[in-house]
Amino acid sequence: WHLFNSHIWSTGQDAVAVIKNELKLLLPGVSVFLDVDDLEDIGALESYIDRSQVILFFLSKGYFRSKNCLREIRSSLEKRKPLVLVQEADPAKGGGTLEELRAECPVDLQPAIFDAKWPLVVWMRIEEFQLVSLKMISEALLLKTPTYAAYTSLPLTVPGELQGRNLGFARQVVLWASNANKGARAMANELATAFTGVIVCGGAEIPPRATHMLLYLCEATWSDDRLAEQVERVREAGLPIVMAHEND
Repeated sequence: WHLFNSHIWSTGQDAVAVIKNELKLLLPGVSVFLDVDDLEDIGALESYIDRSQVILFFLSKGYFRSKNCLREIRSSLEKRKPLVLVQEADPAKGGGTLEELRAECPVDLQPAIFDAKWPLVVWMRIEEFQLVSLKMISEALLLKTPTYAAYTSLPLTVPGELQGRNLGFARQVVLWASNANKGARAMANELATAFTGVIVCGGAEIPPRATHMLLYLCEATWSDDRLAEQVERVREAGLPIVMAHEND
């Protein structure tokens, strides 16, 4: 197999099934191990690992508590198999922060998994974002094949994907990034760089020409009391609010 999906059934089965099916569409001819399709002998897990080129660890709640998952993990490390770490981020699906998932991992295994700079992919379920996750997994897999072993990255694209188009606005957008919203100005500047027709304004008051407010959501969002008052004024003025949620 080109890729072995290591996961726990309770919180990872649906996601790895999607990963296998989508990779078969994106990479014609790819062979992906999935227990429900390929497992014939639970006692031969180590043999399946040995016959796989790259091992995908699907990190979700309970993964590191599973005896069989730990067998797969230890076998992968002992055989020095290349790894791809895929993190479930949705708490409703058994996800968690990387720190929470690491805390479940046996201490002796943590450095080899979390500190070895293996490719780390956050698993997304929204279609366009999920495509990015799948491309990252595909890249990590292809870079371990003889054909691409000399490369450090691959510019993978999928026909018709949004990322491959030159997007812009027909009308000028004036985006207000309040200085009371930590991180909003930096993100607004990124948007202005990526898309034509975007102008960024800062300051503590609503600019008269603003067409939208950017609300950058992270742990520090509401640390400045002024922001809540500004959001209230924006809503009263009927100005659209664009919310961006930080996942890192």
